[in-house]
Amino acid sequence: MKIKINLPQIRLRRTLNSATQSPFMGFGLAKQKCSLFVLMALLSFGACHSSDDGKKENQSITNLPSVLVAQPQIRGFQNSISLAGEAMANQEVKTYAMEDGYVKMWRYDIGDLVKRGQVLAVLANPEIMEEQEKAKAELEGDAAIYNRLESVYKKTPELVPLEQVDEAKAKYGSAVAALDAINSKINYLTITAPFDGIITNRYVDTGAVVQNGLDRPATEPLFKIQDISIIRLNVSIPEVNSPYITKGTPVNITFQDLPNTVINGTVSRIAYGLNEETKTMLVQIDLSNKEHTIHPGMFANVNFNISSADSTISVPNQAIGSYEQQSFIYKVTPVDSTATNLNWNNGVKCIVKKVNVKLGIRTSDYCQLKYGDIKPVDKIVISGNAQCADGSLVIAKPGKSL
Repeated sequence: MKIKINLPQIRLRRTLNSATQSPFMGFGLAKQKCSLFVLMALLSFGACHSSDDGKKENQSITNLPSVLVAQPQIRGFQNSISLAGEAMANQEVKTYAMEDGYVKMWRYDIGDLVKRGQVLAVLANPEIMEEQEKAKAELEGDAAIYNRLESVYKKTPELVPLEQVDEAKAKYGSAVAALDAINSKINYLTITAPFDGIITNRYVDTGAVVQNGLDRPATEPLFKIQDISIIRLNVSIPEVNSPYITKGTPVNITFQDLPNTVINGTVSRIAYGLNEETKTMLVQIDLSNKEHTIHPGMFANVNFNISSADSTISVPNQAIGSYEQQSFIYKVTPVDSTATNLNWNNGVKCIVKKVNVKLGIRTSDYCQLKYGDIKPVDKIVISGNAQCADGSLVIAKPGKSL
C-alpha cells in the first residue's frame, strides 16, 4: 500500500549574526521536527497494520480444509439384494401317545412315505382292556333291567312306578357312556399319520413303554413326520429393505448343494412385524418339491429383485456417514448468503451443517434417501467428510456431479 503525504515546507532563516537572535528560536525548531517524526511514525504503523490484516485474512482462508461437494439427484431405483435362506418343511409334527401303554407293533420306519390316516403303530394297555370288559358286563346288566322294567310299565303301569323306570333308564345311559369312553381310550392306542408325509425319525421300538403326551409334555415322541412336497424357504429381511419386499416380489434361488440349479419364484407370505431382537422381517417362499430334491435344513442364496415405486432423491454412497447406527450427511452453504455468481471452481467459503437421514434402497454407487432435510438444490460433501463437523468452515469445490 502506497501512502502519499503532503508536508508543509519549513523555511528556516538564518541571519549572519546568530548572537542577536532570540534564545527560544532553537527550541521551536526542535518542537516542529519532533511533531513531524511522530506523524510519519503513525502513518507508517497504520499502513503496516492494514497490510497485516489482509495477510491474516488470506492466511485464514488458505488454512481452511477443502472438500468436494455435489448435488443430490432424482432417480428411480432398480436393485437386487441377496440374502441367505433356510429350507423348512411345509408341515412338521412329532406324534405322541394319547394313552399310556407299550408298543405292540410299528409299521413304518425312517424314510417311508405315509398317507393321512394310515396306522403307524399300535399300543397295548391291559388295564384299559380289563376296564372295557367290565364296562361291557355292567352295560349288559343295566340294559336288561331297563328293558324289563320298561316292558312291564307298558303292559301294567300300576305295577311299576314311572320313577323306577326312569332311574333304570338313566343308569343304562351312564353305562353306555362309560363304555364309549373306554372305547375312545382304546382307539387312542392306535397311532395314525396326521397328514401325507415322510417318516424322518422313529423314536421307539417294539415293547417300549410310552406315556401319555397330553398330561406329560416331556415324554418321548413316537415318530417325526414332515411334509416336504412343498418347501417353505425362510428368509430374514433387514429393516432397511423390508418396505420394498411385498407378496409376489420375484426371487431367484440357488442352493449350494444343488449346483447349476436356479429356481425362480415369488414371495408367498410376509410376517410384516419385525423381530424385536434382530430387527428383521420373516419372509417365506413356497417351492414345489415333488421330487424331494430339496431337503429341510438346506441353506439357499435368495436374490430379491426390488425397485422403488417413484423417483426419489439419491446421494452418492461416499456422502453418507454413520454414528451410533444413525446415518447422516454433511451439506454446505456459503458464508456470504447474499453473494451471487459464486465461482465454485475456485472454491467457496462455506459453513457445514450435519443432517440426519434415513436410507432406502442402496446400489453400488447411490443410496435412496427416505427422509432428511436434503433437497436437490443443496450441496453435499462427497469427499473430505473427515474434515467436517457441524458448524465448521470449509472451502467447497465441485465434485464430479455438481
